[in-house]
Amino acid sequence: MNRADEDGRQALSARTADAEHDHVGRRLRTLEQCALHKRTLRLTCPRCRHVRILDAVPLWWLFQRRGWDDALPAVIGRLRCSSCGGRGGAAVRPRLTVGRDPPTGAQFPYPDAASWKKLVSRYRS
Repeated sequence: MNRADEDGRQALSARTADAEHDHVGRRLRTLEQCALHKRTLRLTCPRCRHVRILDAVPLWWLFQRRGWDDALPAVIGRLRCSSCGGRGGAAVRPRLTVGRDPPTGAQFPYPDAASWKKLVSRYRS
């Protein structure tokens, strides 16, 4: 491996590690925290390697409306691969990485302004 490849990998791992923490260095542990800090969730299927990047804000809103647990380990239990998860056998759970990449594909609906402002206000107080 040459020096440029090594530097690129170190920079990528530093950005990923930075994205998993808030502005004071605390690890993001829930969808609510990821939404407040404007992160995205990179979902990678371990079986077919399909990658989907979801915006945390609309995903948080979906979990909020349905009353589901928004802790990141619980989120993984609610998701499955859209490419190979529907085919026979056990559901395939994706690997989740918190990041700042732009979302891909269709996204869930965003919360209304009042709900979003209520969350932000609760976080600030």
